[in-house]
Amino acid sequence: MKKLIMLVVLALLGATFAQDTAVIGVNLELSGRFATIGTSTLQGIETALAQSPMADMVELSVCDNATTVEGSVACANRFVDEGALAVLGAISSSMSIPAAEVLQDAGIIMISTSSTNPATTQIGDYVFRMAYTDDFQGKVAARYAYNDLGAANAIVFRQQDDDYSFGLANFFDEEFQTLGGSTQVVDYVSNTVDFSAQINDVLGVEADVIYFAGFCAEGATLIPALKQAGFDQQILGADASDDSQCPDGGGEAFNDYLFTGFGGPEVLSEEAAARATDFRSFFNVQNPDATDFNGFTLAGADSLNVMMQAVNDAGSTDVAAVRDALANLEGYAGVSGEITYAGTDGTPSDRTIAFFKYVVPADNDQGWASESQFGIGTGE
Repeated sequence: MKKLIMLVVLALLGATFAQDTAVIGVNLELSGRFATIGTSTLQGIETALAQSPMADMVELSVCDNATTVEGSVACANRFVDEGALAVLGAISSSMSIPAAEVLQDAGIIMISTSSTNPATTQIGDYVFRMAYTDDFQGKVAARYAYNDLGAANAIVFRQQDDDYSFGLANFFDEEFQTLGGSTQVVDYVSNTVDFSAQINDVLGVEADVIYFAGFCAEGATLIPALKQAGFDQQILGADASDDSQCPDGGGEAFNDYLFTGFGGPEVLSEEAAARATDFRSFFNVQNPDATDFNGFTLAGADSLNVMMQAVNDAGSTDVAAVRDALANLEGYAGVSGEITYAGTDGTPSDRTIAFFKYVVPADNDQGWASESQFGIGTGE
């Protein structure tokens, strides 16, 4: 009976929206340094839309920001011209923040799929995210390094021209020092291919752990270079390391590399894990040639899912009504866990972050594997 009632409701909504199809923009890094993550995210969005009983009520408008600030702003302006109801993306904080400024001014909803810089949702009440924030992620990593690994001294690699990397490294640095540890921060910039100067600067440093707050576009070069220079300490990364560019590009240097990232089925609640597992089965059918399925895939899917739920709750595609419905969303059963925006700044009130470990080569016939270790919720 409940299923019948839901089908009737959806049929009525379909009739209501038949003459009012909404445009949902997708602003992602589909080429350039973050293309692998962008592709995973887009595949998650498209798969979620294919699953949605309301799929014919929206039209996706996909824009490649080419992993540039200028490209992200151009995509945002394009969606303003198209009269979009909402925009999903960007991935990174450096691309999300300038796009959010454009969309907030235009009164268009934005859900960054994975921006973790706290400043993103502070831009305005039309801006949301699907991820946790870096003050949480950086502190969790610092506590693990200090308390679980017993590290007293850390080297922190930070991309100084990126909002995500710079902010995350600082949160780690501050928390590690608060706990009683000491740090040495090493800066580099995007597209660095020769890290000899940075490595020479820390050759004499006695460190117990290395924290890499950057992306695989550079990490695939940096981590092997560190290993070749004799650094054998545990290396910790963050969610940007959940990218096949790292083990594919860096090979066995990434064996036993630990990183934090979006919690997958292995560390979610039993109910959420079942949803994520079912989604992955559908994803594999929809994307038989996909090389990555990770937390970015789930985050992309749920960014689309909560938008569809907000449209359903609002009973229209009026942007203000949908924004209000999204802001009041509570306990949505997503594939990445339960999602609540009610009473928040646009950041979900509870997200699960997991620790993963790369195994290179893998124990199976693959070149590498990513294994979940354990998860921690932001509400814990």
